[in-house]
Amino acid sequence: MTEDIKEGASLKNNQTSFCVHAPNATKVELCLFSDDEKTETRIPMEKDDSGKWLKSIDCNLEGKKYGYRADGTYAPESLLFFNPNKLLIDPYAYEITKSLYNVSTKEKEMFRSYCDADTSFIAPKSIVRFLDKKTLAKKYPYLYQKPNIEWGKNHIYELHVNNFSKLHPDIREEARGKLEGISLLVDYFKQLNYNQIELMPITPTMSDWQLEKDKGLFDSWGYNPITHHAVDPRYGNIYDFLELVNTLHKHNIEINLDMVFNHTGEFAANDFLLSYKGLDARSYYRYSQFDGHSFINTSGCKNGFNPNTAKAADVIRSSLTFFADVCGVDAFRFDLAGDCALDENLNFQPQSNFVKIIKEVSEKTGVKLSGEPWSAIGGYFLGEMPDIYEWNDRHEKSLRKFIRGEKGQVNTLAYYMAGGEVKNKVNIFTKHDGATMYDWATYHEKNNFENNENNVDGSNDNHYSPSRDDEERLTKTNTAHALNTLARGVPLSLSGDEILHSQGGNNNGYAKSFPLQWQNLTPIQKEHYMFERKVNAFRQAHQVFSSVENASSEIMPNGTPSWEWVNIYGYPMEKHDWDFQDNRFLAYVLNGENKEGKRFDDDFVVMTSGNPDGEMYVKLPRPPHGGRWQLVFDTSKPSNHKDATRYQEGANYILKPHSLAVFTSKRDDEQKNKALSNTLLSLMQYKSR
Repeated sequence: MTEDIKEGASLKNNQTSFCVHAPNATKVELCLFSDDEKTETRIPMEKDDSGKWLKSIDCNLEGKKYGYRADGTYAPESLLFFNPNKLLIDPYAYEITKSLYNVSTKEKEMFRSYCDADTSFIAPKSIVRFLDKKTLAKKYPYLYQKPNIEWGKNHIYELHVNNFSKLHPDIREEARGKLEGISLLVDYFKQLNYNQIELMPITPTMSDWQLEKDKGLFDSWGYNPITHHAVDPRYGNIYDFLELVNTLHKHNIEINLDMVFNHTGEFAANDFLLSYKGLDARSYYRYSQFDGHSFINTSGCKNGFNPNTAKAADVIRSSLTFFADVCGVDAFRFDLAGDCALDENLNFQPQSNFVKIIKEVSEKTGVKLSGEPWSAIGGYFLGEMPDIYEWNDRHEKSLRKFIRGEKGQVNTLAYYMAGGEVKNKVNIFTKHDGATMYDWATYHEKNNFENNENNVDGSNDNHYSPSRDDEERLTKTNTAHALNTLARGVPLSLSGDEILHSQGGNNNGYAKSFPLQWQNLTPIQKEHYMFERKVNAFRQAHQVFSSVENASSEIMPNGTPSWEWVNIYGYPMEKHDWDFQDNRFLAYVLNGENKEGKRFDDDFVVMTSGNPDGEMYVKLPRPPHGGRWQLVFDTSKPSNHKDATRYQEGANYILKPHSLAVFTSKRDDEQKNKALSNTLLSLMQYKSR
C-alpha cells in the first residue's frame, strides 16, 4: 500500500526511494545535484491515489543532495502556490546543505512565492541520510543510555548554541558557535550542577523581512523553522548533534530541544516558498474559513501551523519521534504550546490533537514535555495543560516585584514559592526573551533600539530593579537565583546569568548575536558564578527542595507541619500578618520528616527581605526537631562565608535589603542530642543506684 510508504528518502534492498505529499500538484520532479551543486538532474515522479509522489532509484544515494520542484496552478486565492522555479526542501530530510538565518534582502525577494527567479542556486538542498539505530548505538555507545532523571531533580540550563560557545577560550576556533563546542564544555555544566541542557531551536530557520543583513540583523534565535527534522547547518550537522547527545548522556546530563510547531519561516501567503507552502499549503497551515485563502496569524509571525490536519500532525509526530527515538533526546520544550493546542475554531483544548500527539510520543519514548501555556493571539492557559510542565511567567513577575521592593507582594510570592496553581511547574526568573539577570538589576527600562524597530519590540512588563552599586546588584542577583532555584517546581536558569552577562539592556535579542564574554570577568561576576554553584549543589543535595508537588501545611508525625510560614518574630503567620500590605518579609520552615515519621532530610528555614530601605531584625523560629540553626548561606555575604554560630530559637539575625538567608538544623544534630540525652539518663540512673 502506498499509504504506508515513509515520506522522505528511504533505503531498501539497495534501492533509494523518495516520497513527498503534494496532492494538488500536476507535476513533481525529483532534482538530484552533483556534489558541487552545479549540475542538476530532474527526474519526474509518479503520483499515487493518496496524493503522494514517488520515485525509486536502483542504488544507495547516501549523502546525495536533492530537492523537489512542484508544478501546478498558481492561485493564492485558493491557497495554491505551485511554482516550478522554486527548489523545495524535503520536509522529512534529516540534513540540509545551508542555512537561511542570515540572507540578504535580494535573496529574500527571490524566494517570494510569485517570483519567477530560479532559486536552485541559493536554496538549501536536502541531503539523503539513512540513520540506523543499531549502527548509531555502536558509534555512539551512550546515545540510548538516557539519564532518566526525575523531574524534581532536574535543573534546566537554557542556552543558545552560538552565543554560549562563540567566544569561549577553551574551544578551538572551528568548533566555536557550533554543537561541537557545546560537547567540549560538558565539565562546565557539571561544575554548576545543571543536569538538563535546553537548546534554543536548532532546526533550520529563515530570516524575516525586517532583519537587514547589511545592518547586522538576522534570525539569531531561530524561531522560524523551515523544516522540523534537520539541524541548522550554522551549528553543524546531524552527526554533530548525535555526538553532543552521546557526550551529555555519558556524563548523566539530559538534553532538551526547544521545538517550534506554531508557525514556520515561510511567513505570509505572499512571502517565501521554501517547503510546506510549495507542496500543499492547506495541509499544513491555518487559513480563514471566510475567504478560504488568508493565513490565520495565530502566532504573531504571519502564519499558523495547523496541528489539527493529518499532514501537519504527521510532521510533528515524525519529528519528535525522530529526535527522541533515533537521536536520544530526553525532553522537548514547546514554543507557544497554548497556540498549538487551539482547535479549528481557535478555541483552546487541553486534550487537543497536538497534546494527544506529544503525549503519544512521550509514552512511546519516555521523553519529557514542557512548554509555554499561552498563545500569541491572547489566550493564556496557565494551569490548563496538566500533561506538560508549564513555564510559569507569573512566578517570574512575583519574584521580581518582591525583590525590588514593591509592597503587597508577600502573599503572591508565598503562593508561587509553594508551587502556585500549577503542579508541573518550570520556575523561570530569566529566559531568552527578556532582560538578562544583570540587566534586570541594572537598567530602568529596555534598550532595544539596535533591533531597528524603534524600541517598540520586546516586553514592557519587566519589573526592572536598577541597583545603586555592585554590592546591591550582587545581592539582588544572588537572591533572584536562590529564590527561583529553591521554589517548588523545576528551576530553569538562563545561560550567561551565572557570569552576569549583559545584553546592554536589550530584552529581545532575537535579531543580534550576544555571545557570552568569558574572559576578564569582574569580581562580582566571579562571585555570582561561585554563588550559583553553591546554591545549585545545595538543591541537588537536599530532597526537601527538589519536590515538584505543591507545598502543604500537613502535620508530620513529630507534630510540626511539613511547610510552615513564619513571621518576622519566628511565630506562625496569622491572618493579620498576611493582610499587612507594608510587610516585605517572607519566611518558611521545612520539616525534613515524611508521613511515616522518617527523617529523609535536614530541617530548614528560608527567609527573604524585599525591603529596600534598610536591614530587618529577624527572630529565628523553633526547629521542627529541636536543636539549633546554622547558617547555610546568605545572599548578601560572599559565597565562601563561614558562620559557625549555632542559633537557638528566638535568636536575632540581621537580614540586609533584597537578601535571602537559609539556615539548617541537621539530622545528625538530632542523633547527637538523643545520644547525649541517653547518656545523661544513664548517668542519672547510675547515680540513683
